[in-house]
Amino acid sequence: MLRRYKEKEGPRSIRWVLKPGEPVKLIFEPWNHEIKCARSIYEGTEAREIRIWGRRRLLLLERLIPVTNRFKVVLLGSGLPSFYIADLGDLNFTLGLSGWTVNDWSRIGNFDLLAPRLEVDSMTMQRVYTGLREKWVEKPESLAARLNLDTKTVLGALAAFTQVGRVIYDINNGSYRIRELSRESLPMEELRFANPREEAATRFVLTNNVTASVYINREGKKALSGTVKDKDKTYQPEMLIDTDERAVSGKCTCNFYQQNKLMQGPCEHMLALRIALREKQS
Repeated sequence: MLRRYKEKEGPRSIRWVLKPGEPVKLIFEPWNHEIKCARSIYEGTEAREIRIWGRRRLLLLERLIPVTNRFKVVLLGSGLPSFYIADLGDLNFTLGLSGWTVNDWSRIGNFDLLAPRLEVDSMTMQRVYTGLREKWVEKPESLAARLNLDTKTVLGALAAFTQVGRVIYDINNGSYRIRELSRESLPMEELRFANPREEAATRFVLTNNVTASVYINREGKKALSGTVKDKDKTYQPEMLIDTDERAVSGKCTCNFYQQNKLMQGPCEHMLALRIALREKQS
């Protein structure tokens, strides 16, 4: 499709249409040409429609098509990164693409703020890191069982280690592996805030400017809602957290969210809502 057509105007996106029990469908804009993947049945529980941009970068995979058994696609959401894993038999090749061509993950992406944010003390973090080093690569559920820790606690610790480049996540099989970039000991106190927005969110909570509530929906996910007072304005953030403490969606009435949605990570008001609920339940 990309070789046959050349767009002259936008939108230059692919819409992934996902309906439970039905084949995955791709719609190429602006022509609205449709490709149905008849052998790829979507096994999710709810219908989704996800748009990705920068689609011509997918031509990087073109030479792999003749030698690939199958492709696995991981979509995080509209405008968010997407991953394409080629099963080559003896090895796998993973191509990760940002949500759009000029997106810089390290400076403005802030996708680490969507990861598990459970507070983990220094001793437990070191225990998790030492446990992972014993096998070098392991799934979080297995590591949690071996260390007799809650899986959410292990995921929170591993999220902090990935932020500083000590651990890497293998999206192909859902495991974490040690990636040593420094011989110096980890500065645990400096890992507290991964982003200025997270620091601002903590300040809102400490100054009692956050009200929060939560309920469990039919799928077992936590739906968070509340208000955050920021100077002379009050915002109304909402978040949806899955059973692994990962944020899967969210929205807010602030200007940051209205301009960026989740393409640059959650705003400080969403994070404040999440921190307030954590403190309330602890």
